[in-house]
Amino acid sequence: MKSYLHIVKREFRMLFHNKSMFIFAVILPFVSMLFFLSLLNNGVARDLPIAVIDLDNSSTSRNIISQLEATPELKVAFKPTSQLEGEKLIQELKVYGLVTVPKNFGKDLNQGKQVSIINQFNSNLLLASGLENKAFKKAIGIISAGINVQKQLKKGVYIEQAKTNYQPITQNNHVFANPYTNYSYYLNSGFLTLFFQIFVILTTIYCFGNDLKFNKGEKLYNIGKGNITTIVLGKITPYTLWFFLVGIILLITMFVFEDFPLHGNKAVVLLSLFLLITASQAFAILFLVIGKSFREALTFGSGFAAVGLSFSGITFPIFGMPKVLQWMSELFPFTHFLDLFLDQTQRGIPVYYSFYSICALVVLTIAPLLLSYNKLKKLLKQGAFLQRI
Repeated sequence: MKSYLHIVKREFRMLFHNKSMFIFAVILPFVSMLFFLSLLNNGVARDLPIAVIDLDNSSTSRNIISQLEATPELKVAFKPTSQLEGEKLIQELKVYGLVTVPKNFGKDLNQGKQVSIINQFNSNLLLASGLENKAFKKAIGIISAGINVQKQLKKGVYIEQAKTNYQPITQNNHVFANPYTNYSYYLNSGFLTLFFQIFVILTTIYCFGNDLKFNKGEKLYNIGKGNITTIVLGKITPYTLWFFLVGIILLITMFVFEDFPLHGNKAVVLLSLFLLITASQAFAILFLVIGKSFREALTFGSGFAAVGLSFSGITFPIFGMPKVLQWMSELFPFTHFLDLFLDQTQRGIPVYYSFYSICALVVLTIAPLLLSYNKLKKLLKQGAFLQRI
């Protein structure tokens, strides 16, 4: 216990007095938070310009235009007088959609006839056209529901029954990727935590590598009285606690100040953060013992963390990858962390569905430590890396 406390105090001093450690563990995590949250501040495209041709010019058609204008995604920027003029605006990329309200629209609607509104959009622009079409369907759906419910109310049907009559089957969608179509919520959940993991790995490599670089490994081994478990726990405990605190600040920034959705279990979110830290530290120690030099260990660590983003499924779904790559993705702690994190924040999935990710993170914490044990002991006895660079 005395050896453990001695190493812990030594590391706390190093955290705030070593220039490199201070930059990796204290400065850069907060700089990355400011950068990414500022970069994707809007989160989702707003006020996409559209054009509307109103051939009916009735109170009903004007109401529909107002409803389209009221959606956060759309903005009626042009009101061309002809179809040709409207289509030209799409071709020139001045608008993302052209909505046409036909003649006699209001009159036919009042007579109980089925009417239609034309929506034209440029499908070459996948994201913009998708958002435009989604917002158009939503606005028209709300208007149609309102008209239908009003007709039923005039016949004496109660409001709740009228709603049920209009839509007897409701949807309960659970979208796996970017469920809010908000790129701040989705990408920042990945980028912020990925960079957080990079800082954890590099700091852990630095805290051991600093001793080995200056031939102090044997001294550390003697302080720990040859007990590798005591040495590892003494070295990483201050950084585990520090990064857990930084992680909590990150979560507060995301869910309190930036209003990210949080529909799952808060305790499991904290557990996922803790397991990401410990698994990252375990892999950092593994890279330390397989690297022949301090520089090589840092290269392995930063490369592993960066590649982890590709295997996490945030840029391309894992189920779409070849089988070999799907198996490889299981080796990255970030893959399981991100899945668990999104389950318990944006997807709102019950905890037992996340049990696999929790177990995987525990295994990915224990396995690298077991693999490193003997080699770390040998390295500390040796006192320094094989190569000094």
